[in-house]
Amino acid sequence: MPEIAYPFFSEIIEAIENQAFYAGYSLIVCNTRRSLEREKNILKELRQRRVEGVIAVPVSPEHSAAAYRRFQRPAVMITKQVEGFSCVYISHYAGGQQLAKHFLNVGFQRIGYIGPTRDSTSALKYAGFQNYLASNRVRLTDVIDCPAPENMNASEVYQRVKQHAAGPGLRCEAYLTNDDITACETIAAFRELGYAVPKDIAIASFDNSLLAKEISPKLTALAQPLEEIGRKAVEALLEQVNDGAPPRMYELESRIIVRESTINFVSAQGSGG
Repeated sequence: MPEIAYPFFSEIIEAIENQAFYAGYSLIVCNTRRSLEREKNILKELRQRRVEGVIAVPVSPEHSAAAYRRFQRPAVMITKQVEGFSCVYISHYAGGQQLAKHFLNVGFQRIGYIGPTRDSTSALKYAGFQNYLASNRVRLTDVIDCPAPENMNASEVYQRVKQHAAGPGLRCEAYLTNDDITACETIAAFRELGYAVPKDIAIASFDNSLLAKEISPKLTALAQPLEEIGRKAVEALLEQVNDGAPPRMYELESRIIVRESTINFVSAQGSGG
């Protein structure tokens, strides 16, 4: 995993552990910290320890594949697609479209995005979000381009949002954020700037981890089926370990969980007159 402490990944690990235990297996959990070199070293160590297979969030779909091929053990990739391997994932492009549709259904017209626009799965959700809006004749009003958080300390997002507000300014009714950590840091920045969520600006995010359910206001989020991802990953891996099954792609369904961070916006605006 890239970051074990992040609730999104820890929830998947718990689902994997439960399913593996049921099948008679135990786990070794490793943290790549998004480093290709660390990922290669981990795979070397796991091969020496004679593990039967690996479930991984690859550091890079393009650059990690060679290391997993050299690993010469069954491997299943989760949340990302890697050619030549079994993969369990959702369509981030379709997820972006779903969130754009939600924003339009609520009635937003001045819409922005906060997060990476060119990196891997983030680029796909951004493209789906932007293209769906464009197909409905709505252009993104604002884009705050910032990297995905590397860990739970996402202060760079907080700083980028504040810098943007001091420069071009915040011109949107609603923002989609790349993930739940980005949403939390964005809300903190908005509060310091004097904006209330959702009274002044609405927020929605990706992942629907524990953070989305616990922050105030509770976050509207595109829910990845974390338990199903973990369960299906173990099943796919054991099919390879026990039966020599060929690699397969498993695209799972996602859905929007609507909460306070967007649904209270309309009533708040209406009562302000």
